[in-house]
Amino acid sequence: MIVYKKIYEFLENKELQKFNRIIDYTKISDSLSNDNIKELCKEAEANNFYSICVLPKYVSSAYSFLNDETKISSLIGFPKGDNNLKSKINEIDETIINGANEIDVVINYKLIKNPEDHEDLQDEIRQLTEYCHRDGVIIKAIIEIGALNYQEIETICKMCVNGNVDFVMTSTGKLSNDDSFETKLEKVKFMRKILPDDIRIKFSGGIRTTDQLKQIEQYVDRIGTSIIIK
Repeated sequence: MIVYKKIYEFLENKELQKFNRIIDYTKISDSLSNDNIKELCKEAEANNFYSICVLPKYVSSAYSFLNDETKISSLIGFPKGDNNLKSKINEIDETIINGANEIDVVINYKLIKNPEDHEDLQDEIRQLTEYCHRDGVIIKAIIEIGALNYQEIETICKMCVNGNVDFVMTSTGKLSNDDSFETKLEKVKFMRKILPDDIRIKFSGGIRTTDQLKQIEQYVDRIGTSIIIK
């Protein structure tokens, strides 16, 4: 019986290692110390996570603690995405200089509610993407699916395709009255059907268990979580 238990634990651990390589280990507190950042980096390296994801002001500290294998993602326009384009570009510029490899930017998704604002939203996505790609940096456009219906999700995803983003990202995890995991999963399935294969999906907000990882894995390319799932 003990042998079977050890075999099961070994297989379960191997499965988690597979998931770990697509995880952006995320800490978005506004009051992290250098010791907190150092611990975050140590945990990410120990678990072989793909990247850590932090606010712009912590990118420089994270860069000093990490090895070359673990990437740095920086959250831009967090959490509402309604700051202007210039301020987002300034944040991106600062974080790239400080060592960020990837940008997770909250686009001004609320503009999708008014057709008259669609051109402005499309222009924002295009300019942010061009700015990131100029420096060879990955961009993940956060669209906050918990605030959108299916038609709005389809429209904003098409804008992301037109804007040539690398990833469409589901959520900030900070939306009040956010969707449940089950509802997000259904929306992600819909996104995967309408997005071309070369546009990847990052799921964030609400992942807490291995079972949830298994449910979502076939539809996404990256997962954001603030906990170490065991």
